[in-house]
Amino acid sequence: MKYVSAGDIEKYAYCPLSWWLSKKHKVVSEGGVARHRQAEEELKDIAKKEKILEVYEKASLAISVTATLAAISGIALMYTGMEETWNSFFIILSFLWLYNSLFFLYKHSKVDSILKPRYEKVILISSIGAIILALISILLRIPRNPELGRFVEIVALLWVISANILFFHSLSVSEKLIEKKVRYMPLTGEIEYIGAAYEGEEIVSEKYGIKGKPDYIIRLNEDYIPVEEKSGDSEHPYFSHVMQIIAYCMIIEDKYGSPPPYGILKYRNRQFRIPYEEKWKKAVMKIRENILRDMERGEAHRNHRSKEKCATCARREFCPEKLI
Repeated sequence: MKYVSAGDIEKYAYCPLSWWLSKKHKVVSEGGVARHRQAEEELKDIAKKEKILEVYEKASLAISVTATLAAISGIALMYTGMEETWNSFFIILSFLWLYNSLFFLYKHSKVDSILKPRYEKVILISSIGAIILALISILLRIPRNPELGRFVEIVALLWVISANILFFHSLSVSEKLIEKKVRYMPLTGEIEYIGAAYEGEEIVSEKYGIKGKPDYIIRLNEDYIPVEEKSGDSEHPYFSHVMQIIAYCMIIEDKYGSPPPYGILKYRNRQFRIPYEEKWKKAVMKIRENILRDMERGEAHRNHRSKEKCATCARREFCPEKLI
C-alpha cells in the first residue's frame, strides 16, 4: 500500500500545485519551527513533572500510612492492658474491613473504566483500615515496653514531618505544572504522544493508507485527541488545516482502535475543536486518491481562482500558474 502523509494532505487541500512545488522547493518557516520546538520542550517538561508528582503522591501516602502504624504501635507499647473483649472486638472489625476491601475489589472488576479510580481509592482506604485494626489487635498482646513505645512515637513524628515536607514540595511542583499544562490541554488530560519538533515516531494507518506525526496527542478519559499547532492567527479554521487534523484523527482511530470525538486546531489567538465526522473522512480519502493520481501522472495544477491563496502561498515565486 502507498501511504500519503497528513502534511501532504494539508498542502494539497490548500493547492495541488503548491503541494507539487513543495517537493522541489522546500520553504521552512523559522517561526513555525521555533514554536514547535518550544511546544515540544514544554510538553516534555509537563510529562516529566507529572511523573514526579505521581512518585511524590505515592511516597507521601506510604510515609503517612507508615507513620500512622508506627504511632499506633508506640501507643500500644506504652499503654497495654485492655480487656480481652476489646481485643476480640478489634479482630472482628479488622475482618469486616478486609471483607469490605474484597467486596469493592470484586466490584472494581465489574464496573466501567471511568469508575475504576473511585473503587481503587475505596479499596486502598479499606485495606489500610484492616491493616490498622489488625495491628492494634496484635500489639495488644505484646508486653508493655514504655521505652520502645516512646522511641517508636519519635520515629512516627519524624515520618509525619517528612510526609509534610514532601507534600508541600509536591504543591510547588503542581503549581508550576498547572501554569504550563493549561496552555496545552485540560488539567485532567495526559500527554500520550509528542511529535512537535519532528522527533516523534511517525504513526502509520494501514486501514486508511495515511501516515503522519501530530504535534501531540492527549488522552482524556478513554479518548485520544490529536492537537495541531499553527504559527499564525485565524478567526476560523482553514479547510487545509481541517483536512490535516482529520487525517490525524483517522490515524488515531486505526492506532488505538476507537475514533476520537474531535481533533484540536490551535492558532496563536484561538483554538477550534474539529468534529471527526464521516463527511470529513471522505474528503480526506478523496484528496489522498488525487495525490496518488497526480504522483502517478507526474504533474499537478492549480484548482482554484483565489488571488488571496496565491498571495499567501509560500511557493508563489516558483509557480507557473500564479494569479498575481
